[in-house]
Amino acid sequence: MNSLKVSEILNATGGKLIYGNLESPIAGISTDTRSIKHGEIFFALHGENYDGHNFIKQAVYNGAAGLVISADKRIENLSLNGSDKVTLIEVSDTLRALGDLAKYYRQNLQAKFIAVTGSNGKTTTKDMVYHILKKFKNVSRSRNSFNNFIGVPLTIFGADLSDDFCVVEMGTNAPGEIKRLSEIISPNFTILTNISHTHLEGLGSIKGVASAKAEFIENMDEDGTLITNADDTWCSQIAGRFNGKVVNFGFGENTQIKASKVKRNKSGFTFTVNKSFTINLPVLGKHNIYNSLASIALCNAIGIRMEDMCEGFVDFKLPPMRMEKRVCGDVIAINDGYNSSPSSMSAALDEFSQLPAPGRRIFVCGDMLELGKDTERLHKEIGKRVASSKVDILWTVGPFSRFVAEGAIANGMPSENVFSYDTSEETCSLVASQLKSKDTVFIKGSRRMKLERVSRQIENYFSEKKK
Repeated sequence: MNSLKVSEILNATGGKLIYGNLESPIAGISTDTRSIKHGEIFFALHGENYDGHNFIKQAVYNGAAGLVISADKRIENLSLNGSDKVTLIEVSDTLRALGDLAKYYRQNLQAKFIAVTGSNGKTTTKDMVYHILKKFKNVSRSRNSFNNFIGVPLTIFGADLSDDFCVVEMGTNAPGEIKRLSEIISPNFTILTNISHTHLEGLGSIKGVASAKAEFIENMDEDGTLITNADDTWCSQIAGRFNGKVVNFGFGENTQIKASKVKRNKSGFTFTVNKSFTINLPVLGKHNIYNSLASIALCNAIGIRMEDMCEGFVDFKLPPMRMEKRVCGDVIAINDGYNSSPSSMSAALDEFSQLPAPGRRIFVCGDMLELGKDTERLHKEIGKRVASSKVDILWTVGPFSRFVAEGAIANGMPSENVFSYDTSEETCSLVASQLKSKDTVFIKGSRRMKLERVSRQIENYFSEKKK
């Protein structure tokens, strides 16, 4: 990050200087005292379960050059052990101020910004775009799933001054969030992966999801480009409202970036793009073909030739906990437990049914969260899909997933093959007694279910068994 003057921070945030020098340089931005570096300014954010104002003395002790605090949290004296007073800026809302400063900083970067949003596949698509682009351009990206009012500004502050592009993920679970995030980013390109039943608790319905995702439109660059899923009806409707350039991807006939001739192999898939270019995608999950098509469409839109991208995916690796395969003795465990929704759960079941499995197929299904009034119905629908799939054994984890068990049994799955547990810890304790030789275990559920513990327990059990 290029240094900022205190005066720039004040102008960008509308803050009030309590004490400090307008010309003092600020080396960087921090929201975490544990990782703050000397010369950075600390934004004391506060929410339902935390308050950064409780850690401002620690920030100063660890080298903060300044503090941004809320007006109702003023601290009169922040000197420690006789050290000079740090710069102190007062704002009405520290989270809003963080975004405002990021918006200012973004406007002074040469990089073009690529925003990735949608119901599923955001992080994987973002990483695929980065993976291809970095072979041709200077590019930075969001770390992990940094896609909210904190993560997006931190991504912008982390962009290098020499970057040609910055790839930023935008997430939402409430109306207005994408509008604000896109206001901060002012994207030159936006990728819309898909629209499905996610975050219904805050967005109400799939129509509400589509409406929330479409909020980026008013903050797109006037010469911007929208990359969108041609096979998704909601995405097509949103694209129809966008006045700029639209590039679509998918499997349909009238598609600009079209996949065909899909073949599964041991490591993933090969497929053809636009009848001429063969792509080798070394990851599980047919849904990841859509994610790769989105990244191909984006890179092609910025001028990278299709033939130059053909071998670009051969060394791509999925982010952690996305279709993560582990061979544990003669048992295979696939951890796809980073997040879950009805559409991604259905995609997981489709993939699991098509994977070769020498023994039993065991599906570990955790709760799908934030589905509001549709929680019971959508979980039972997944149960129906389980019953019609090639799953031999169903383990459900969490109170909502008991509806999956009910749906599976109601649609013909033998009750003796269905087991329900309250927590991932309880499931872990039964791994050793229930797994058999040559089983394949597929693990899927929302992140808060912590289903990676099940995958880890399987690995630990078989590593101990080898000793």
